[in-house]
Amino acid sequence: MQVKVFEATDMTSGLKQVKDAFGPDALILSTRTIRRGGKLGIMGKPLLEITAAIDNDWPENGAPPTPSYTKQGLAQQDKKTPPPDEDLTYQNLWDNPKQAPAPPTIDTTPEPTELKDEIENLKNTIAGLTQRVSTIQATTVRHKPYIEPEFVNNAKANDDFLYRRLTCCGINHTTAIIVAEQAKEILRTCVTGEPIDPESALKAAMTKMINTEKLLQKKLNRQLRISLVGPTGVGKTTTIAKMAANYLNKFGGKIALITIDTYRIAAVEQLKVYGEIMRLPVEVIIKPEEVGQALRKYQDYDLILIDTAGRSPKNTSDLAEMASFLDPRHGIESHLLLSSVTRDRELLETIEKFSILPLKTFIFSKIDECDQLGVIANIHSKNSTPLSFLTNGQRVPEDIITPNPATIANFIVNDHRTLHNG
Repeated sequence: MQVKVFEATDMTSGLKQVKDAFGPDALILSTRTIRRGGKLGIMGKPLLEITAAIDNDWPENGAPPTPSYTKQGLAQQDKKTPPPDEDLTYQNLWDNPKQAPAPPTIDTTPEPTELKDEIENLKNTIAGLTQRVSTIQATTVRHKPYIEPEFVNNAKANDDFLYRRLTCCGINHTTAIIVAEQAKEILRTCVTGEPIDPESALKAAMTKMINTEKLLQKKLNRQLRISLVGPTGVGKTTTIAKMAANYLNKFGGKIALITIDTYRIAAVEQLKVYGEIMRLPVEVIIKPEEVGQALRKYQDYDLILIDTAGRSPKNTSDLAEMASFLDPRHGIESHLLLSSVTRDRELLETIEKFSILPLKTFIFSKIDECDQLGVIANIHSKNSTPLSFLTNGQRVPEDIITPNPATIANFIVNDHRTLHNG
């Protein structure tokens, strides 16, 4: 009886080795997966270990023994002495595998010297890591906050007074870098007799960046049709009333109010109240086709102001419905009302979604509710649409400002601004 252990990458190649070594009558005693090499044998390549046996003396070169088929040979073979006990144990195991004894145990434990070397390597690795950790100062970990990569890459800007002053006003990193660089250029190129101070340089730089448009600041020589659009709760109805009252106070003329905000009964009633106070007609429109009829009805008026329902920027179907009322064929200017207390990202999304309409200007409301007005600069640096009005309270008609770039720059940089127009 011969027993031999074979190693192969898969079962097919392993069985081929067994067949080549012991022939087709070989007995498979056991198979298992092992690993060779690597640290402690756990990271080595997996191998298939096959333990096989042959019931007779199989030549080493793999050639099968020549059997004796003579009558004399067969007779002598029948009279053979029974094999030893060990051979009896493995007799006919190929036909009766359940009778097979447990396979011989193969000792795969690394040699003592190899194991010792691997343990020593692990100890050295752990010691090196411990040394590196011990060199880190506890105060560095405890007191240094996480800093965004864009700020790390601009450490010089963080140490710059102009940059820090702008970020304190709520201006984001990118806009602050641009304005600070422009302010530095102003300080370097100042040729007047008196030196300019950094605050004035910041305001001058921001003034150059901001674009405004004078809306309703002179008497109209032709009919102007204006609609206010925007999300819910930004103050469209109140702003419509302020615009109407201010134009009446300055230039008189004939003004008509139209509302397509039929979603909120309170909004319709609120506009009707303003209309009664200022003695202005108020038209309520239900369907898009009624817009043309209302415009023809008031074709001899100087100014038509249209109030719309607040729409969520995320609801594209509602925005499309609103756009159907404000068809470009009607010659209506759309002005987007934005709340100053809204975050930059949400304002940019609002602008993107409401751009389904051609937007003439932006109007920022609720500036009296903000500690910082840097959001105006942040949005304006990404979108050059001019600003036409700022609103700073609920009073009609007082709390509305027609700004110029210098006024807005002063509001942004100066935390102690006087917000009420009076």
